[in-house]
Amino acid sequence: MMADGESPKPAVGGAGDIPFMCRALGLAEIALGRGDSPVGAVVIREGRTVGEGVEGVRSEKDLTAHAELKAVREACRTLGTLDLADCTLYTTVEPCFMCSFVIRKAGVSGVVSGKAETRVGGISSKHPILVDTSIPGFPPPPEVVIGVLEEECIALFDRRPLTGAC
Repeated sequence: MMADGESPKPAVGGAGDIPFMCRALGLAEIALGRGDSPVGAVVIREGRTVGEGVEGVRSEKDLTAHAELKAVREACRTLGTLDLADCTLYTTVEPCFMCSFVIRKAGVSGVVSGKAETRVGGISSKHPILVDTSIPGFPPPPEVVIGVLEEECIALFDRRPLTGAC
């Protein structure tokens, strides 16, 4: 049961995720076309896109130009707040440590990822800061789903054509 004034967490992990992951895949295609890692991210609030990001580390020569950071930044500006507690972030690959820190600090309620990243991912690596509940002062971890349109996301990283799911 929710306390008075508390917003419900957005639901993640169902068929409703597919259109948003397809958009993230489209953004990842843009990144790949410019020579960047194929990462695209969107932030959704109440079914509406409030932020998008296209990976730009190589093309922009900026180590912080990760798709997830760009999407969170745009969502904060669009909504006029640093609190994204009622938002879900969709990304083609599991967020890295840097992105995971920002996602947690912004209080994003849900993260849906296509592909796991076991080396530097904030969920499935040996440093899971996105889901670690023992970090003092951090907001609660988001609800996490990995593997939505996984084959399509892996295909981008393998530089193969998409299977046509989107």
